[in-house]
Amino acid sequence: MSAKVAGTIMYKTKQGQYDFLVQKQADTDYKMLSTHKNSDQTPLAAVLNAIKATIKIDVNELRLINLANINLEGENVSFFVFQWSEHPAEFYDEQLQIIAESGYRFANPSEITELLDKLEVTGVPHLN
Repeated sequence: MSAKVAGTIMYKTKQGQYDFLVQKQADTDYKMLSTHKNSDQTPLAAVLNAIKATIKIDVNELRLINLANINLEGENVSFFVFQWSEHPAEFYDEQLQIIAESGYRFANPSEITELLDKLEVTGVPHLN
């Protein structure tokens, strides 16, 4: 049986605020990137592989800044928060287009408060 893992990426906008990677589901409904971990993978490897495969970001550009457990769709899962390296604005323009084509986007925390409230962060990571 494989375990579920999830993650997000923080991106510093031109205005200096941090937005978070989410997948838009409906008009105001979002979800976090999630995947299943194979028995031969660590939770970190599983989420990094999902990021590479799904949104085509160079994972060497990411820095792990937080790890917690969350309740996601009734399951206790490891949740990784990464920060994207800072680059010139032109770099992000191209990357954000690629990410949008994959069905993801970066949203301001005020846009995703309902999602954040649902996550039920428990703090201590469960490294399965």
